[in-house]
Formats: sequence, structure tokens, C-alpha cells
Amino acid sequence: MKQIISRISTYIYATVMFIFGIQHFMYADFVATLVPGWIPFHLFWVYLTAVALMAAAISIYVNLYAQWGCFLLGCMIWVFILTIHIPLLINSHFDAGKITNALKDTGLASCAFILAAVYDREG
Repeated sequence: MKQIISRISTYIYATVMFIFGIQHFMYADFVATLVPGWIPFHLFWVYLTAVALMAAAISIYVNLYAQWGCFLLGCMIWVFILTIHIPLLINSHFDAGKITNALKDTGLASCAFILAAVYDREG
């Protein structure tokens, strides 16, 4: 039973990441406004992030390089936390939405690292 729940949850997580990737393509102009101003080529980073999200999801679906896909996904999300969320939290008044987004990404990164550890144990 635990394996079934774990596998379904893994596929749900991968599906969420895949949808996030699609949304990065669909709303690229808006997402580009979230890239910090000191980073050049905003649209490039949006598209690269979209591809990375979708590649990580596919690696989970087909169980090919899934450990690396999950580990790198977690690292990428932490880059977002450090370069987007924390500066927003420091430079703005209390905003529950910004705190929630930072916590959401912290949870998503943590899940990616947990999955990487699970795939490591499965060999």
C-alpha cells in the first residue's frame, strides 16, 4: 500500500512540475517580470526554467536519471528562493502572499530532495 501511495504521489509531483513548465511558456512575458533586474536575458531564463521543470518531470515519469533530475530540480528551486523570494521578503512590507510563495517553493524543493534520496536508495 505504501508503495502505491508513494508512486502516485511521485507522479502527482512530476505532473505539477510539468504543468509549471507549460505555464512558464504560456505566461513567459509575465514570468520574465519576476526575474531579478540584475540578471540579463529574462526571457531566456524563463524558457530555460520551463524546459528544466519539464525535463525533471519526464525523468521522474520514465525513471531515467530521476535521482539527478530531482536533485537538480531542488537546487534550481533553491536558487529561486535565494534570488527571488528572500529579496522580496526583505525589501517589502509584510505580505502573506509573498511568505506563502516562499514557503511553497521551500516545500517543493524539499520534496525534490526527498525524491532524490528515495531514487538513490532504489538504486
